[in-house]
Amino acid sequence: MIFLKKLWIRAIRFNTWTLVFATTSLVLFSSIFMNHVEPEAFPSSFDGLWWTMTTLATVGYGDIYPTTVIGKIFAMLLYVVGIGIMTLLIGKVIDFLIMRKRLREEGKLQIKDSKHIILVGWSKKAQITLQEVLEASEEMIIVIIDETLEKTPILHERVKFVKGDPASEHSLLQANVLECSKVFIFSPESAASSREADGSTVLTALSIEGIGSKHKTNIYTICEIQDAKHVQSFRNANVEEFITPNDTAGHLAARTILFSGASEVIRQLTSNKGYDLYIIDKKPVWGTYADAKAYLSSHGATLLSDGTDFSIMKRLDDAIPEEAKLFIVCDEDTYKNIHSK
Repeated sequence: MIFLKKLWIRAIRFNTWTLVFATTSLVLFSSIFMNHVEPEAFPSSFDGLWWTMTTLATVGYGDIYPTTVIGKIFAMLLYVVGIGIMTLLIGKVIDFLIMRKRLREEGKLQIKDSKHIILVGWSKKAQITLQEVLEASEEMIIVIIDETLEKTPILHERVKFVKGDPASEHSLLQANVLECSKVFIFSPESAASSREADGSTVLTALSIEGIGSKHKTNIYTICEIQDAKHVQSFRNANVEEFITPNDTAGHLAARTILFSGASEVIRQLTSNKGYDLYIIDKKPVWGTYADAKAYLSSHGATLLSDGTDFSIMKRLDDAIPEEAKLFIVCDEDTYKNIHSK
């Protein structure tokens, strides 16, 4: 009994790959052995494999079984040794899955996805953005980078987490920033002043730009800015887009005072409920903006601009550039209908 106890303790301490090798070797040997000693009961090695697997899994259908003394003795040994090894292997696999789940929740795994969205900094605004993107897209993967959270703030199959300093190269590469679609950097809410907040944000943006330059990859970066006076600093950091929520809120308040209902119009356009903003590419049949406007109107959509250029509504007879990115307003079904044609 003491010998068996020591043997079991040593088996438990086996390396995972040792257990995999031992289990695989035992299964293959048993399959071939039973075919060799009992060719009538086990016409092929596959029959031996079937019997071995049902035995080790303790299913025991009873459709195939040994009939000779040698076969029965081997079966008894397989019950004792094989089932024990299989139990250990299953336990190791379960432990691995539990550990991987824990590491994922703690943000310690390398992100392998591509074309994903990276959100830097967790806040209430980041949470709203996350929910909007998840509801608007059924395929988009979102990676959160934050150094203050102990584990992922939301459990979702398309949300992943990286714990670490977002300005460090290690954290950014762990989030696979080189293969992401876009990076959105939220302004830190814990900052004492707008200067400190924007300084932290621009530092992260410069780190991302540095990694992109190092690997000769353009990383599309969007930043939230607390003070519009710092916009030039973000332009110098080669940030593609920036949002100034304080100024936007002020302008929205003014428009609401001057034009009743303006806040509700803008709210709908900045949410995924009802009508929304979408971008579409130029279609081959469109020669001018007038062609695009007429086509879109007939399908229930409104043409707004070509990128940030709203003056196209005064230049409808101008030819549409091939690289045009047309902003339209419509509901989701209309967008899918137009996009699929």
